[in-house]
Amino acid sequence: MRRQDIQLLTLARQGDPAARSKAGRRYLVGGDGFPRHVATGIEYLSHPSVRELPETACAIAESLPLQDLLDLKQEDALHKAAAAGSPLAQFKLGVWMALTRSSVTAGQSWLETAAAAGHVEACQVMAAVEGARSDRALEAMVESIQSSAAVDVVQVAVIAARQAREEGGLDQLVDCLRVALMVAPRLTHALSDLVVAAVLWAEREKHSLRGLAPDQIEASLELAVVRGDRDAACLLGRARCGIDSGTLAPARLATSLNLRKGVALLLRAADAGRDDAWLALYATHADHRSSVSNPQMARFFLEKAAMAGQSEAQRKLGALILRASNSVVESEQAIAWLHAAANQGDAHAQRLLGSLVLPLPGSESVAREAIEQVRQADPWLAVRLTLARDFGLTKLEALSVDPVEGRRPWGLLVGQNPFIAQARLSAPRAVPALTPLALQNLARAAALFEQSRGDGNAFEGDLRRRSVRQRRVFERLHLSEDLFFATASSRRLEAFRLGPKWAFRARQPLALALAG
Repeated sequence: MRRQDIQLLTLARQGDPAARSKAGRRYLVGGDGFPRHVATGIEYLSHPSVRELPETACAIAESLPLQDLLDLKQEDALHKAAAAGSPLAQFKLGVWMALTRSSVTAGQSWLETAAAAGHVEACQVMAAVEGARSDRALEAMVESIQSSAAVDVVQVAVIAARQAREEGGLDQLVDCLRVALMVAPRLTHALSDLVVAAVLWAEREKHSLRGLAPDQIEASLELAVVRGDRDAACLLGRARCGIDSGTLAPARLATSLNLRKGVALLLRAADAGRDDAWLALYATHADHRSSVSNPQMARFFLEKAAMAGQSEAQRKLGALILRASNSVVESEQAIAWLHAAANQGDAHAQRLLGSLVLPLPGSESVAREAIEQVRQADPWLAVRLTLARDFGLTKLEALSVDPVEGRRPWGLLVGQNPFIAQARLSAPRAVPALTPLALQNLARAAALFEQSRGDGNAFEGDLRRRSVRQRRVFERLHLSEDLFFATASSRRLEAFRLGPKWAFRARQPLALALAG
């Protein structure tokens, strides 16, 4: 380094503003005895003694290409330099504002000012824009500056796309990606990642992704899949299997269908933790018209999705098991899956569970008030009435059910009645809880009967004694049995125990649950 350069650095380090500014500019551009070192140049020019000077902002804005200015967080310097009258800064700022707002109009005033000052590239941009249709103005601007040394359009568009993603602007993100893909010589990992993010965002927001061509989206997804992106694998797999992603039709994400490739991608996504991919695999293999149709594999994929917590899979699996059930064990398994789906807010599952509970007339508040009156005379009967009201039990079921043995996480199993000889009337029945309150009341009932099992049994006696006590209490309090006990024929009760018969009675909600 020359003696005068050393003297310049010495003065800059001693705080001389002019020396600090001059050293900073030389480091930014390199040459004249200084190596190019942008970080050091920015450090010198960011000192409080010089950073507010217009010439400092001009030095930074004119020395660095637009993409470097943005990477180094020097947008403020760009604005100051443009306001100070730098044509090159005005050109860069006009391009940046046009790209970030997807409209030449947003940066047109700066471009016109730069062009009026004689900036060659600004003049080229304005000529191209004026000769293009209004809906093609942005494309015309981009094409006119593809070879510009001051602006790398692809990098700047990617930076604008990232900013749009951070700020929550999906339309802006798509527009920036459209520009970047239009001029990029090849698809990069950065562009691919942004396209995948845009597709996922569009799936959630029901956006059409207008402006991005299917072949561009497909190529981006494929590149992301190669790098192990499970979201891209799921999106592309669904598209190639002909399955929509939100409101995005398969044709928006892929140029052609290919079931076998789609299944392979979905398996990769599912194995990597995309649990909804199991559900897509089920849909593909459950379709008898599909070339990969396989009922056994479909059931396996549905079970995987249900165990992963997918509410749709839990509902469909529960409905399928319940439809074919011939035993109380199968009914319990089915209700457990439906209850899990209903807990996640699945309306179809809630309707199916409701079809398994006998309705009861009357006001809920009136019934609860009457139960409190009964509790004063017979707490065990009050508990049984509460269960009858919550679970839609018949009188026989309410007076014979064992809350301790019958309690389940999803509701109540009314066990086989040892006091009844007729099989149709005494067979066990699984009844789901339709509300959290029903489960709470069941837990309290089980705790009461467990704690006082000996005394309670002695007090309650057998079924005949319970029935007599119930009738006397009702007569004394002038209560109607219709308010607490459901009425059902043996044939109707049998329909709750046998899946095919239940499926016939609940065919409409069942069809909706399996199709939804």
